[in-house]
Amino acid sequence: MFKYLSIFLLCVLSFGVKAQDADSILAVRRGVRWAVKYEMKQGENLHMLAHRFYVAEKDIEFEPDFDKTKKITPGTVIYIPVLSQNYSLSKPSILDSRDMHELYFHVGAHDDIGIISTYAGVTKSTMRMWNNLHGNTLLEGQALFIGWVKMIGRDTTDNPLRESAYAVVQKAVVTDTSKMRVLGGLDTVYNRQTSNGLNILTEKGTAVFFEKAGKLGTFQAFHNATPRGTVIKVFNPGTGKTIYVKVLGPVPDTKLYANSIIGICDAAKEALGITESKAWVELSYPVN
Repeated sequence: MFKYLSIFLLCVLSFGVKAQDADSILAVRRGVRWAVKYEMKQGENLHMLAHRFYVAEKDIEFEPDFDKTKKITPGTVIYIPVLSQNYSLSKPSILDSRDMHELYFHVGAHDDIGIISTYAGVTKSTMRMWNNLHGNTLLEGQALFIGWVKMIGRDTTDNPLRESAYAVVQKAVVTDTSKMRVLGGLDTVYNRQTSNGLNILTEKGTAVFFEKAGKLGTFQAFHNATPRGTVIKVFNPGTGKTIYVKVLGPVPDTKLYANSIIGICDAAKEALGITESKAWVELSYPVN
């Protein structure tokens, strides 16, 4: 009975996530306000990103050491401000939800719930309620939901005015067979288990990495909501890279995995473009 109730609750949560864009949006503190740290992509310009994030072009900031006399190129780091016109503390209605996306913040070493609540403009009790916290204790690296940010998503093909928020870059697609071998065939298993992506649940949170080499190129993981043998699709929104992992069993109840949703073998870090011991990831897996 508990298993079916858990599945039902996960389904409800996944519908809420699917109403948003697939990518998680992470905020950083910039001066006295939030900002979205963004790396410029090929074909993008400031005018395009200002339109996409509903801000004025003049409000977009650069890294302190950026030489403004040089041309903005792919890889340039900018900070898109989170202001009154693109930030909301109220859950958007169905009509308004298309461009409203959940905004998260990674807790730093010297952060506390009072500081974060002040930046968000809410009370500590609201912050606790949003994140299902039972006290004021926060852990470094913990991801906190801090509100909604307005941003044009990638489903822009229905309206040319919305399309202008994204670069149109024509590139030849070359299949990298070496990367296909790294997946170890788990992408095929994932498609079979999820009926080609039609029968899935989604989850966002922190992944930690444990020291264990991937067996024969197969990445292994610990996860609580899926049985042994399940294949999970893992997406890193920070790098845009995706891998597939095979579940060994539930997440161990140790300090290493505190506040994480999945444990992944160290061998997968390079494939995800990760160098740290933790990372924010998005999971997709079959309804079991």
